Amino acid sequence: MAAENINIAFGKHLRKIRSQLGLKQDDVAAACGIDPTSISRLERGETNATLTTLFRLSKGLKIPLPDLMDIDQFYQPSYIEDDLIEDLRIQLQRLNQQEQQFILNFIKSFVSLRNDSNE
Repeated sequence: MAAENINIAFGKHLRKIRSQLGLKQDDVAAACGIDPTSISRLERGETNATLTTLFRLSKGLKIPLPDLMDIDQFYQPSYIEDDLIEDLRIQLQRLNQQEQQFILNFIKSFVSLRNDSNE
């Protein structure tokens, strides 16, 4: 799941760079020595970019590799795994409303105390 999200984020970032440079996918492919179909698949997040591909993109587009990899604006990782959320949901369903509210208040207090101690 996380790898797919990273691929999609990288694809959006690559598409943005290409658009800012005023290039078509064929132009990027020619400049980087990469098959046009691969550029299309990268932009759609359908495939992983290998180190070789990243290097070729960086050199062909004349973009420093760190800038090419700067996908933060498109990628917000899930900090809580889906399995953990599901397990918490199952456990909470076993409690009554008052117990669930107690757990929620406890978590809020814990997070608040933790944040205060980190400041």
